[in-house]
Amino acid sequence: MKKNKILMISSSAKLGGGPLHMFRLSELISSKFNIVYAIPKSNDYSKYLSKENHINISERKLNVRDLIKIYRFSKDKNIDIIHAHGKGAGVIARIIKIFNNKPLIFTFHGIHLKCHSKLVKFFYILYENIFGLLDTFKVFVSNSEKLYAERSNLFIGRNFAIINNGVKNKQLKEDKRSYEEIYYEKYKIIKRDLNIISICRFVPQKNIDEIFSIASKLSNYNFIILGDGELFYKFQLLKERLNIRNIYLIGKVHNIYEHLYSSDLFLSTSLYEGLPLSLIEAMSIGLPIIATNVVGNIDAIEHGKSGYLYDLGDLNKAIDHINDLAVSKSLRKNIGINSYTRQRSKFSEEFMAKNYINLFTKIVNKNEF
Repeated sequence: MKKNKILMISSSAKLGGGPLHMFRLSELISSKFNIVYAIPKSNDYSKYLSKENHINISERKLNVRDLIKIYRFSKDKNIDIIHAHGKGAGVIARIIKIFNNKPLIFTFHGIHLKCHSKLVKFFYILYENIFGLLDTFKVFVSNSEKLYAERSNLFIGRNFAIINNGVKNKQLKEDKRSYEEIYYEKYKIIKRDLNIISICRFVPQKNIDEIFSIASKLSNYNFIILGDGELFYKFQLLKERLNIRNIYLIGKVHNIYEHLYSSDLFLSTSLYEGLPLSLIEAMSIGLPIIATNVVGNIDAIEHGKSGYLYDLGDLNKAIDHINDLAVSKSLRKNIGINSYTRQRSKFSEEFMAKNYINLFTKIVNKNEF
């Protein structure tokens, strides 16, 4: 039986949530659909790509040459659906749709307004409300993201779905791991009372200053930060200048579970999210979560059950929650088990794949929504 073809577009190949979501979803639905890609060149995702199934485009740039390449590629591959991941990909996909008139699914992956000026917000909302009319279907990765779109007066229309991000179900973390000593030695981490981990790109959205501020008041705990990005060297220099001993900037890694299993808590200080993969990956092994009370995080965490939410900037509350979990092993275990259970019931990749397969199938069959 012939498989329908889907063109997945990402305007960024940085190691992070949007591209990771795109490729993992593609793996999960590959038995039902053929997937081809338009994405910037990156060694991080080379295992998913071949000369036949993708074209390289510019990193977070819109230019005529890329648009022509993608249009020709979509015609040559005889694609049936365009699936755009994130704002930049949405711009590209909507222009392509004008010329090839194929069904277009746009997944937001976080609505980025809080870090922008009023003028930029105005023009983004204007753009979204005009060009968003080209979308066949919109997908929000969390309910709070959809509600935020409504509050921001973004055009949604009738054809939309909330499909939670999902991750693999993993083994529950034990209190002690056999490789824990090796981990400390490998990364030259000094043993302290608690390992608190954050996984994020070093960009303004992730509010890394707040991790540093919290860490400065909790010198008896380790703060381990995975990831890289435009602000990485700023924080590396800050750590060196202030001689901060309990923060470890590990950089980009490909095996995050090595670090998660050696940690006790997960900390997210983001200004906003869609539904953060790193957070639900931490939940998948049973880590308790401390996170800001913002879009995306509020869908993942049941406050007081699978973790704790605190208001942006309320460092004392974040510190109180961390200390409560640090001093009570039984509380940490109970919150961790609830975190583990919630990931399986709400944020499993099997649920995510099933919902997307149903959506793609409806669209290719031209069913009414």
